[in-house]
Amino acid sequence: MSSGISLGTGLVSGLPTADIIDQLMSIESRPKVQLERRNEILESQRGALQDVSSKLLGLKLSANGFTNNRHFRTFSAETSNENVLTASASRTAVPGNYSFTVKQLVASQQTITRGFADDNTTPVGEGTLTFQRGEARLSAQTKLSALNAGQGVQRGTIRITDRAGAAADIDLSQALTVDDVLDAINSQINLNVTASVDGDQLKLTDHTGLAGDLSVVNLGSSQTATDLGIAGSVSADELVGQQINRIGDSTQLSTVNDGNGIHHRDGVTDFRITDAAGTVHGINITGLNSIGDLTAHINEITNGAITASVGDDGVSLKLVDTSGGGGGSFTVEARNSSRAAADLGIEGTHAGEVTGHRLVAGMNSKLIRQLNGGAGIELGTIQITNRQGATTDVDLADAHSVQDIIDRINAADAGVTAALNDAGNGLALTDTTGGTGTLNLADLTGQAAAQLSLAGDHDGQTADSGNLNFQFITEATRLDKLGVNRGSFTLTDSNGNSATIDLTQGDEQTLGDVLQEINSKGLAVNARINDTGDGILLEDTGQGSVAIKVEEAGSSTARDLGLAGEASTPGEDLNGAFTHTVEVGPDDTLRDVVQKIQDSGAGIRAAIINDGSGASPYRLVLSAQQAGTSGAFVFDDGGLGLGASNLSEAQDAVMFFGSSDPAKAIAITSRSNTVDSAIPGVSIDLKSTSDQPVQLTIDHDNDAVVDEVSGFVDAFNELVELMDEHDNYDSETQERGLLLGDPSIASIRRSIYSALTGRNDEVPGQYKALSQIGLTVGEGAKLELDEEKLRSALQNDRSAVEELFTLRETEENEEGEKEVIAAGMGVKIEKLLDRLTHPDYGPVTSRTNALERQSELNNQRLEAIEKSLEAKRQRLERQFLAMERAMADMQSQGDALAGLQSMVQNMRSQNQNQN
Repeated sequence: MSSGISLGTGLVSGLPTADIIDQLMSIESRPKVQLERRNEILESQRGALQDVSSKLLGLKLSANGFTNNRHFRTFSAETSNENVLTASASRTAVPGNYSFTVKQLVASQQTITRGFADDNTTPVGEGTLTFQRGEARLSAQTKLSALNAGQGVQRGTIRITDRAGAAADIDLSQALTVDDVLDAINSQINLNVTASVDGDQLKLTDHTGLAGDLSVVNLGSSQTATDLGIAGSVSADELVGQQINRIGDSTQLSTVNDGNGIHHRDGVTDFRITDAAGTVHGINITGLNSIGDLTAHINEITNGAITASVGDDGVSLKLVDTSGGGGGSFTVEARNSSRAAADLGIEGTHAGEVTGHRLVAGMNSKLIRQLNGGAGIELGTIQITNRQGATTDVDLADAHSVQDIIDRINAADAGVTAALNDAGNGLALTDTTGGTGTLNLADLTGQAAAQLSLAGDHDGQTADSGNLNFQFITEATRLDKLGVNRGSFTLTDSNGNSATIDLTQGDEQTLGDVLQEINSKGLAVNARINDTGDGILLEDTGQGSVAIKVEEAGSSTARDLGLAGEASTPGEDLNGAFTHTVEVGPDDTLRDVVQKIQDSGAGIRAAIINDGSGASPYRLVLSAQQAGTSGAFVFDDGGLGLGASNLSEAQDAVMFFGSSDPAKAIAITSRSNTVDSAIPGVSIDLKSTSDQPVQLTIDHDNDAVVDEVSGFVDAFNELVELMDEHDNYDSETQERGLLLGDPSIASIRRSIYSALTGRNDEVPGQYKALSQIGLTVGEGAKLELDEEKLRSALQNDRSAVEELFTLRETEENEEGEKEVIAAGMGVKIEKLLDRLTHPDYGPVTSRTNALERQSELNNQRLEAIEKSLEAKRQRLERQFLAMERAMADMQSQGDALAGLQSMVQNMRSQNQNQN
């Protein structure tokens, strides 16, 4: 049963009982409030210390730049004309002033066809379009640097005087190739002389018909005419120069065999020579770079029993047995699947001596033995029957270069002219007799006509061999030459077994290394160079249950090698040829052809332009996706008669270094407009060509040091400002900072200022204090940097400034640990900040931990006070409740007495009335 008493306002007493209790409890709660306020202050102080700790860590991060020489070893790159070239320098750069004249920028090959009436209605014609890498072209651009046994040609000016007495000075100071020389001579309008290549020499032909002398002389101090082999004078219409296309000690092995080099196996014997005396000599050409390296190595390994030298013809390797073996034969035998002996042309058994095959083609041409995928041509005598029925025999037996074949046919006066075909990948013989018969070619000896795809009858004036499949891919071909990204791919054979092919090992991997890696995996696949010499062939040697498949494994390696994808059907081989074909159907229009080329993966951009001319304004334009000679391509229209011609040729960037006179400068070529190899540690970006030299200055980057020191000053001053904000007292407002008098702040100030302003005699240089290089404590106890003073110090003694910051000398103690025995200011500051920010015992950490412990104790006291206050509130509530109950009982008794008194009075009144 409820008492009916409330602690809000007493029903009996009428007192505000709840308010009285709250007021009493408020008085009792004063210690609790004080503790809660104290905890709020402690929390604010911890937050302030965390802010200080954050600034300290920022200062430490900024100071880290002083503990190493990173900023002292940075360089700036400035050019006198940023419209021509810009540059950036790494820490490995060499300071200096460099002069560059930019002759040409990288250009992409662009080819255009004849016009068509429309682009979406008229069929182009049925046939096959073929795209090959530029290396498949049967012509070449012989570099002057490769001539004269690798000694090159000194650039300069020559004077040619024709037989009529007309003279012209030919400036060859910027010539880099044989074609540059020919073009410079043949473009002279004052001379009646033409220049051409005649095998391994140059030839000048006078057309004046007069009887004077045809002469060539050097001008100035250059030996250009002499180096070109044409210095001299003749009383004839032709001046045939000396042989300048020859190999020697300086000839790089990577350049021979039309750039296919010499294939070898790393670290093992490539071929074995057994001399006439029976002694066996193992030859490994790993690490050999030049013909001179090779001949010296053979002579050393055989101890003179076999002497190696350049052959008498100047273009081959010659071995002579001097072992005294009674005139017997010596043998050169390939080992470890190496093709080095074959590539040098010395494999086999030889009586006394052997001269290998030609290692370089005639100038501007390619070697015949590289045709038909490297199988070569069985040369002999061919018979040409022109369209008038006249027959001429042409002896090709001693031809070595493609140009040799052309020259011999043209010299035979057969009524037929020979040249490279329009695509540049084969031969074209054109009848010039005007006859109406059939042009016929046949082999009398050998198989040259047949293997050149020229044998038989040919309707019309021209016999076109088509693609002669020049081998530009061999086991010696370097991956970087092909632009192959060295990564990994997965190969699955026709049995369903897979393996990862990893090409990331080694320094200079070749296609031979790729083949070896694939064939070492135990898969039912044989990897080799394909029969057309333009890629890798994966031969299926398994059960043919599934198609051979190659998938990328996080790189573009398989695609770069032309292997990504799978064989057409199970059991078929996978041919990773770099040759791409596009089948043109009978109804395909220009638009269809463009789409098919884009989808072919040939790396060619195809587009249609409308030149607005006449009835056939629509033309197909083909552009290399990659600029420079590495992006050059060969386009063969397969007889569709597209009339393709090049709008622009692929060319590499060329600049001259070291002198304003190109003749005295060093020529530098690059396959891109970014040149990284000219100056160590410097990357040069070419923007445009220039007639005048551009100065490139590489210098120490003082700005980097100044910026680093400025960053440290800013970080330090931010720390000071924060500490001042928290460790202060405002006398006007009487406000105290959160960390006023805090010992950790005092410790930080004291130790940092001491480190910054002290003298350091441990450094050996002239600068012992930061103030000597412009770093001082100024107004408001903040750091100030005198940039001019710092720059002056860097200019005056950079190494001393560097040592002042970065010196760190160590020695091993007895325990074998390294101890710092001398340190620069940066190292000392770093060590100090390491201590100040240490997560276990740093002053901020220690102070923060102390505040946390104080807060925890306060929380424990608050819990006790809370319990005490709750008990007191309950006691007061009980006491007031008891009082109200007592007063209620007294009130009830009073009410009862009043009722009894009223009843007695009523009874008395009744009795009185009765009486």
